[in-house]
Amino acid sequence: MLKLFNKCILVGVLSVLAGCATQKFSTGDPSPATVIQPAAIVKDYSDYAALGLVNVDADFQNKFALALHAIKKKQTSKAETQLDQLISQRPDLVTPLYNRAVLAQSESQMELAFELFAKAHFIDPANTRVCNAYGRALRLEGEFQKAKEVYETCLSFEDQSPVVHKNYGILLDLYLQTPQIALKQYQAYLSKTPVEDRRVKGWVVDLERRLQAKEAQR
Repeated sequence: MLKLFNKCILVGVLSVLAGCATQKFSTGDPSPATVIQPAAIVKDYSDYAALGLVNVDADFQNKFALALHAIKKKQTSKAETQLDQLISQRPDLVTPLYNRAVLAQSESQMELAFELFAKAHFIDPANTRVCNAYGRALRLEGEFQKAKEVYETCLSFEDQSPVVHKNYGILLDLYLQTPQIALKQYQAYLSKTPVEDRRVKGWVVDLERRLQAKEAQR
């Protein structure tokens, strides 16, 4: 009965949160002017919610499901308390740390968010979800070199997600002004992603054009 209750809550929460998707950038070239609103960050709880909890007991999973349910109901204090308790109970698990960090970020508690992201990243430096969220949070706060370190650590592991290459490319292209390296990251993303991404292809064409123009001026 407990497992059924746990499953029902997770399905209900995930179905609602999965519909909160947002884009980092508008059409055309990537633009650093686009700001991610805190409310949109909540979508990051969605498909990751049930992962990483397969090795805990049903009571822990149920408490985690209730924490996500509290987030959906905008019961922030309750969700924070529940996630903090789960982290205290199992500080070795990435999933509660990750979701608590995203919640802290959505509440503009960036010092806490960075602390929690860092702990999750230390536990599992190859974790794509943590890497992308941590790197993006650092980038939005102007911590470009730290974001670079996070992406590079993540990419040092084999078979990394194509999305990490794309996000790292955005950081290199727009914020660190290293177009040659950014181009390689975009190309790595396109070569690994199973779905055609015309937007990133456009970025590559534009970046190649800019590099050629710069070379011609020498």
